[in-house]
Amino acid sequence: MKRFLIISLILVSAACQSRKYRAPENPDFLFGQAMELFQNRKFTKSAELFRSFVFKYPLSDSVDDAQYYLAKSYKEAKQYDDAIVEYTFLITTFPASGYAGDAYLELAECYLNKSKNVARDTESLSEAKRYLGEFKVRFPNSSLMDKAREIELRILRLSGFKYIYIADTYLRIGEPKSADVYLNIAMQEFGNDDSIAVFAKILSARSLVMKGDCHAAKAIIEELEQSKSYNDLGLKKQFNIAKKELSKKCKE
Repeated sequence: MKRFLIISLILVSAACQSRKYRAPENPDFLFGQAMELFQNRKFTKSAELFRSFVFKYPLSDSVDDAQYYLAKSYKEAKQYDDAIVEYTFLITTFPASGYAGDAYLELAECYLNKSKNVARDTESLSEAKRYLGEFKVRFPNSSLMDKAREIELRILRLSGFKYIYIADTYLRIGEPKSADVYLNIAMQEFGNDDSIAVFAKILSARSLVMKGDCHAAKAIIEELEQSKSYNDLGLKKQFNIAKKELSKKCKE
C-alpha cells in the first residue's frame, strides 16, 4: 500500500510538472511560435504552424496575417507552387487585407522564380505579368511601387531573353534568317539592356557566318573582343562558340 502511494505521488507530481511547462493552447501563443520559427528561417516548420493557425482560428483577427506568412514561408523555402496556392487563397479570401498588395507582387515573383528557364516558360512569364498588372490597377498609390518597378524590369528582361532563346533555337537548326527576325525584335525592344544587346550581337555574328557574310561577322567579333563586354556579362561561352564558328567557316 505504501509503495502504491509513493508511485501515485510520483505520477501526480509528473503530471503537475507537465502541466507547468505545457504552453497554453491559444491563438496568440501559436502565432508567436510560428513567427519565431519564421524569423529563425525554419520555414518548413513555420509553415506547419501558420497552417494550423488558419485552420484552428479562422475567425481570428490575425488569420490573414497567418495566411500571408504561411504563403511567405513556402516562398522563402523555394516551394513556389505551394506559395502560389496560399497567396492566391489570401487575395481571394481576404481581398481587403493589408497584405493583399504584397501578395500580388510576391505571386509575380513566385512565377518568375519557379522555373529555372523562366525566359522559355511563356505561361509563368504571362502569370507574372498578370499579377503585376493587377497590383498596379488595385494599388496605384502603394508604397510598394518601387518593388513593383523592379519586378517589371525583371519581367521585361526575361521577355527579351525569350526572343534571344528563340533566335538561338533557329540557329541550332540552321535557319539564320528566321533567327534574325527575333534578334531584331530583341534589339529594337530591349536594346537598352546590355546583357540582351551583347547576347544578340553574338548570335548575329553566328547568323552572319551561316549566311556567308564573314566580313560583317568578323567585325562584330572584333568589336566584342575589344570591349570585353561578354566577359562582364557571363557570355564568354557563347562568344567562344561564335568565334570558333567564324574561324572554322571563314578561313582566309
